[in-house]
Amino acid sequence: MKLLADIKELLADVVSFVREDWNPFAYGWAALVAATLVVLAYPLGGYSRWVIPLFRNGMSWWAMPVFFYCVYMLVAIPNLLIRKEHAPLRRPAFYLKPAFFIFLMSFTMGYRLYNDFFRSLSLNPTDRYYLTWLWLYFDGIVLVMLPLAIYKYIFDRRIEGLYGLCRRSRHVPVYLTALLFILPFVAAASFLPDFQAYYPRFRPDYCEGAFGWPMWAVTALFETCYGLDFITTEVFFRGAMVIGMTAILGPRAVLPMCVYYCTVHFGKPCLESVSAIFGGYLLGILAYKTKHIWGGVCAHLGIAFMMEIMGLLHLFASA
Repeated sequence: MKLLADIKELLADVVSFVREDWNPFAYGWAALVAATLVVLAYPLGGYSRWVIPLFRNGMSWWAMPVFFYCVYMLVAIPNLLIRKEHAPLRRPAFYLKPAFFIFLMSFTMGYRLYNDFFRSLSLNPTDRYYLTWLWLYFDGIVLVMLPLAIYKYIFDRRIEGLYGLCRRSRHVPVYLTALLFILPFVAAASFLPDFQAYYPRFRPDYCEGAFGWPMWAVTALFETCYGLDFITTEVFFRGAMVIGMTAILGPRAVLPMCVYYCTVHFGKPCLESVSAIFGGYLLGILAYKTKHIWGGVCAHLGIAFMMEIMGLLHLFASA
């Protein structure tokens, strides 16, 4: 009975937010921007044609922050103009705060200096490959979480915890229960070719014997870093970009975050990028309403490790 009451309360939160925030023109514009970017990235091959070369020629460290900031503002500014809510547009914080946040996450995605550093180390190919992948998923703790914690301590002390990473726990049992219903859909999606081309992220056949450690230790450390990366993602997108921006935008912080969140998934399977819009919207609503991000943490870690396990099963089945 308690679970049913929690589900009703959660649904009431979502419905009340949609009623408060709904504007057909603002939502239509956001949908048009998202659809255009998805078509450019996937059917038209824009990601492989324009974005991947940025990582190869060393321009990604600055080009990615500029791109993501433009995406965010392409939704955030019209969202306010359509509603005739001009006050936030006159505040410097509306432009500077998300610029700082987006630079942190985008730089982390775009810089590749660690590749040169790891190449300079006297490591065998397996150790170098493994260490590179560990840092790829752990670097957000250093380059995103730590600066966010400092910023929050200086400028956003009124927000509880680290942008939603706090003691609040409203709706958490519902999130955990929902994962059981999501499992069959993840299992079905795991048979898609693009899914199997991307997952699992951890390849035992590439990492066996890394640093002379047993496979259980190699696997455990990798999956720990992999999980921490998703916690960083939630602290950033639902924490900083929604809870952190609420003081400036109120409920209008959710919609631009969703489109930005979709574009961060470019390079992954197309279905995952599209579903990120809807998942990001729901998690953004819940973060705004509850002022914590445990829903996103539960969903992200649960689904991520479901995908990882399904990917490993398919990998071993095809071996």
